[in-house]
Amino acid sequence: MRRVWHIREGDPELAEQLARTLDVHPLVARLLTQRGVKTEEEGRRFLTPALSDLHEPGLMKGVDAAVDRLVQAVKSGERVCVYGDYDVDGVTSVSLLTLFLREFGLVPDFYIPSRLRDGYGLNQKAIADIAARGTRLLITVDCGISDPDEIQQANDVGMEVIIIDHHQVPEQVPPAVAILDPHQPGCSFPSKDLAAVGVTFNLVMALRARLRDLGQFEHREEPNLREYLDLVALGTVADIVPLLGENRIITHFGLAELTAGRRPGVAALKEIAGMLSGQVAAGQVAFRLAPRINAAGRLGEASSAVELLTTNSYSRALTLARELEQANKERQVIEHRIFRQAQEEAQKAVDRGDSALVLASDEWHPGVIGIVASKLVDRYARTVVMIALDGEAGRGSARGTEQIHLYRTLQACAGALESFGGHRAAAGLSIARDQVDGFRSAFLEVVRESIRKEPAERKIHVDGEVQPSLWSTELVEQLGVLSPHGLGNPEPLFVARNMTVKSSRAVGREPPYHLKMALAEGAQTWDAIGFGMGDRLNDVIEYMDLVYTPEFNTWEGKVSIQLKLRDLRPGV
Repeated sequence: MRRVWHIREGDPELAEQLARTLDVHPLVARLLTQRGVKTEEEGRRFLTPALSDLHEPGLMKGVDAAVDRLVQAVKSGERVCVYGDYDVDGVTSVSLLTLFLREFGLVPDFYIPSRLRDGYGLNQKAIADIAARGTRLLITVDCGISDPDEIQQANDVGMEVIIIDHHQVPEQVPPAVAILDPHQPGCSFPSKDLAAVGVTFNLVMALRARLRDLGQFEHREEPNLREYLDLVALGTVADIVPLLGENRIITHFGLAELTAGRRPGVAALKEIAGMLSGQVAAGQVAFRLAPRINAAGRLGEASSAVELLTTNSYSRALTLARELEQANKERQVIEHRIFRQAQEEAQKAVDRGDSALVLASDEWHPGVIGIVASKLVDRYARTVVMIALDGEAGRGSARGTEQIHLYRTLQACAGALESFGGHRAAAGLSIARDQVDGFRSAFLEVVRESIRKEPAERKIHVDGEVQPSLWSTELVEQLGVLSPHGLGNPEPLFVARNMTVKSSRAVGREPPYHLKMALAEGAQTWDAIGFGMGDRLNDVIEYMDLVYTPEFNTWEGKVSIQLKLRDLRPGV
């Protein structure tokens, strides 16, 4: 596959001005302009996030009605149930709301559907069971916006419903007492890219303010919402929403809470993940903490992950964290097998010239196909839909390229689907077995029209050409002010030309192997590591061009600058 290194555009004149006014290195100022900073004030907010810069929760449509209904529930001690999705965003949203409502004497139930038994979203049996327990108020988090029939069923059996979601809003809006979703028409909340846990946090902020006005804190301590930001950061980073604006603020402070590890479940999870010391970075959340939380919902029941994040007992949390660790190891084995199988089918589709990859199998686990789909997108630069078939039904996960809006693409193929939901970059669906071929044809046609037959290529966005000899300890430290990194604020990437390869080898105990290199530029040498790039070893020759990020590496007490590789190709 052709890999294209695309240099991000910036504003040299503005960068020069920001370097002076913000007192940062010119390279850091250039990186700011390449990430959308247009003024000195925007630069200050980017570099020094402040909780005071969070938007007023009252700007979110539906928040006042939701707060009214929750105040009523608190005053009357009603039975409340929080119904959430089985991924990290759903689990952290359920945990956040459950813990906050406990502060006011409510003991809410929670329900996380089984990915295997129930599928995504609300289901009728669960609604009936929840109502039978005497529930008066049902709160959905990270789901509900695409379930009008189930919401109506809840109303019919005597439950009012608050929907907290962040997915695209369908034409038929569910009959809820309040809907919080920044994408709904008429919502003036400026940050449209919140994860569901971010929307939930805004509701909690508004509810605390109302309870303060009602005198709830005259004789008791007011809840410190900063202590909940560890949960918000977990869900926000895991759901791959842009880490800009409001998301950047809550993630910045949430990572500090994760580093402190005051919550028993977080401390136990960090211990199992080998993160007992040092600051927690967004990358560690994405690749070490989140997969362990997700493992419960992928292979079994996600309720254990909610218990982990809400328990006050460290010993119980450690037991649960160990269970998640085992589930994560099982998930890795299954994922590796499915990836090998899917690669074979994907290559056939690529050879045929398919505009996207729509793959289906009876041998695939529905809880793992989303991860594999993401890997296939990265490898083949095509939008991917993977469908796990079981009997006459199939459940699918879709991941898209930057050219494709997945939700809209699925809308165009809705006639072949039983249900679907999601957003631009990721989606889920259910489909009958006999509709798979028709759906594949329709999906490929819509994608083909969207990309207008552009060649499949893996576009790697870089921030400029910088030879490693430029880096000093001080400059690499300054790059740190741009974190946390994620969608919308990627880790800075640079191109280095004609690096001399002193040695190269694949390392690691099991696939995917890593590429380890010793590089030289003149008399200077650097270690380089390409995670998951062991299969590129045969591409290495004496002189190589690289895409990399400089980072600190500590070994036996000595700190050095190493190059974290993203891509490579022969030098000129």
